[in-house]
Amino acid sequence: MAGAFVYGMPFAVGAVTVYLAERQSRRGWLYYFFAPWLSVTLCVVGAGLTLIEGLICIAMALPLFVMIGSVAGLVTGLLCRQLNRPLRSVQGLTLLPLLLVLGEGLIPGGNGLDRIERSVHIDASPDAVWKLLLNPSDIRPEEVRSGLAYRIGVPVPVQARTLDERIGGIRRSTWARGVYFDEVITDWQPGRQIAWRYAFHPDSFPPGTMDDHVVIGGQYFDLLDTTYRLTQEKGGTRLDIEVGFRTSTKFNWYAMPVAKLMIGDTAETLLGFYKGRLETK
Repeated sequence: MAGAFVYGMPFAVGAVTVYLAERQSRRGWLYYFFAPWLSVTLCVVGAGLTLIEGLICIAMALPLFVMIGSVAGLVTGLLCRQLNRPLRSVQGLTLLPLLLVLGEGLIPGGNGLDRIERSVHIDASPDAVWKLLLNPSDIRPEEVRSGLAYRIGVPVPVQARTLDERIGGIRRSTWARGVYFDEVITDWQPGRQIAWRYAFHPDSFPPGTMDDHVVIGGQYFDLLDTTYRLTQEKGGTRLDIEVGFRTSTKFNWYAMPVAKLMIGDTAETLLGFYKGRLETK
């Protein structure tokens, strides 16, 4: 998702919304703040219907869009109150997308790296947890339906198979809609710890399964590695997960916290899956 679209579209829409309303009658500050929410949301939905952006991108970016629209609404409202003829100033605001397109190459980007950690207690032995961790199968959608990522359209996991139980071995993960990828084992301590890095293939994500901007292993987002640790405690097992990831956008100040929220929630969902499977047997 281009920075010009992210910043410029909602700003221009918010400015026009308030200006057109002010031409009819004087509005209040709450109107300046909230009115752009509807118009920006309608534009974003339109972008989704015309396939300019996908559902996953829209769901993740909508909070940012409406806040930028609100800023534009407040600025435009202030101009309308302070200037007798604010049309030219508002027209200047609506040119922001064009200026951003021309200057986007000057906006610094970068790779943002971060990690999340989550933990759960499972009433099962480390051996039972380890066996399920290596080869979870027949994962039903309802077992992971609580995950935010899956609610907005990310394909749900179906199964994983550890093909070679050693460092350098492969754990192959399969998701719905034909998604698959490999996890190359980098740490192998039977019953205690397993870690892997991700290996994606050109056909890992069939067309249409993920938005281009959030394809894992793509230009803007990547999962780097995952570690699971098992610790025997209180008649059961504590299962810890640690995930490393990357975001590479011109608005990492927003993309990084969103990615951290989504990955952390997905990690909790996966831990909940293992807990549910083992404790209902």
